[in-house]
Amino acid sequence: MLLLVPAAAIATSAGGPPIATTEPATAITLTSATLNGTVSPNKQSTTFVFDYGTTKSYGLTAGQGTASGNAGKPAMATIGALTPNTLYHFRLVAKNASGTSTGQDMTFTTLPIGVPPLPAKDAVSIAVAPGMVTFGHSAVISGRVTGPKSGGVQVVLQAQPFPFTGPFKATGTVTTAGPDGRYSFAVAPRLLTHYLVVAKTAPPVTSTPVAVKVRYAVSFFVSSSLVNRGTLVRFFGSVRPAHNGRTVFIQRRSSTGVYHTVATTVLRSTTSSTRSSYSKRLRIFGSGVYRVRILHDADHATNNSRARRITVR
Repeated sequence: MLLLVPAAAIATSAGGPPIATTEPATAITLTSATLNGTVSPNKQSTTFVFDYGTTKSYGLTAGQGTASGNAGKPAMATIGALTPNTLYHFRLVAKNASGTSTGQDMTFTTLPIGVPPLPAKDAVSIAVAPGMVTFGHSAVISGRVTGPKSGGVQVVLQAQPFPFTGPFKATGTVTTAGPDGRYSFAVAPRLLTHYLVVAKTAPPVTSTPVAVKVRYAVSFFVSSSLVNRGTLVRFFGSVRPAHNGRTVFIQRRSSTGVYHTVATTVLRSTTSSTRSSYSKRLRIFGSGVYRVRILHDADHATNNSRARRITVR
């Protein structure tokens, strides 16, 4: 008797390139300053360093460190031996096995000789990791409140979902910045959403917005993974969120690793308001690896299912 087993899913790798966010310099004096930033390692061991100098060519580095995990981690470097009354450029650079991320160029000017330091102003930075999630999964929004009274400040999260016709509105999620001004939120948007934070300093300060993209969650199964030549195999699964009527592309992997569409069907309604389903029967004449692909629309990003292998005896 031949035992049929479910098709094995081909695993996909986790993690990705880091995200480096440069933040305003603080503690600026005649000859020194503190460089700040946030590193989101994206689940891989990540190294980071600040580039700085009097031009965008930089030329000097400081504050080399490492970070791991997924949420944003603080990066900081105090630099000295600077020239008074001089404009300096700086940026944060992060690198892991998946790639390198360069934060935006920022500047500060050291104080002129004979001028006392100005009172620090409140500000709040923001970063998101990852910038795209699969429906039902979460991203981490994090940043730092800087200024004379940054620790213990209340931070309010606001959102503006697609199609962005309305104003940002409070999500009801509030946190308190840590002693160093750091804060973080976990968000699980249902569709493309912009976020910003408001730090309740005196007066309150608002971050720039960030976007979290949402890709479809696509499941894919086959009725049998080991078949005789010419057998009809049912391809079926579901897509979240529900997008009834949207085209489903069934694809087969070629010998060069490129997927080509071999059949299509459409998403149909289910008893769940958040899920659509699909089903298609194909006659299989040779062994191969298959996947299902759903293309993007205005509020959701393209995604593929896990791949499944069908073997012909």
